[in-house]
Amino acid sequence: MISNLIDLRESPYRWKTVVAVVESATKNNAAPDADEVEQMLGIEIDYAEREDISVRDAILWAEGLQGKVTLYLYDKDRECTDSSTP
Repeated sequence: MISNLIDLRESPYRWKTVVAVVESATKNNAAPDADEVEQMLGIEIDYAEREDISVRDAILWAEGLQGKVTLYLYDKDRECTDSSTP
């Protein structure tokens, strides 16, 4: 289930193919002024990534995962060494 969505695309109107990354929303608890997410029992996604996925499919994919996640969206052609990588 998506708890938060962080759009880090430099081309925000490109929606056909993006890179989608999900991380456990509990990782954001340490961020200043963050709403706290309680850890859940059971399976929790630590990190997962999908490339060449549409924005719509990225949202459907992330929403269908177990546990609360933060969905990050990146441009398809992003650098792997980008400092904004979660």
